[in-house]
Amino acid sequence: MANVYKNVQATITSSGSDDPIYTVPSETTSVVKSIRMYNTDASARTVQTTITDTSASADYIFDNSSVLATDSVDVLNFNNVVVLEAGDILKMQCATADVIKVTVAVLEMTRT
Repeated sequence: MANVYKNVQATITSSGSDDPIYTVPSETTSVVKSIRMYNTDASARTVQTTITDTSASADYIFDNSSVLATDSVDVLNFNNVVVLEAGDILKMQCATADVIKVTVAVLEMTRT
């Protein structure tokens, strides 16, 4: 079993539809340690975070965050973590494209 720490950085490029930010590799369990968003726009934006549980074939809204103009926000607070199974997908959406930058810190634990 190998443990790998990763920073996943992305920009929400779609407007009004889910952008996949992180997909858990096969034979892996991932612990999401932090999700930080930065709004580069001059207006406040709302960002919806969704988790696709592929084993249940279902999407679950995890969070709706308001990010003030040129400010940042943490989605996970108070030492919370999210555990994702192989194939699960962390997705985000914003009504305006290319203004929200995302950094996700993940611990990947492979089973092989």
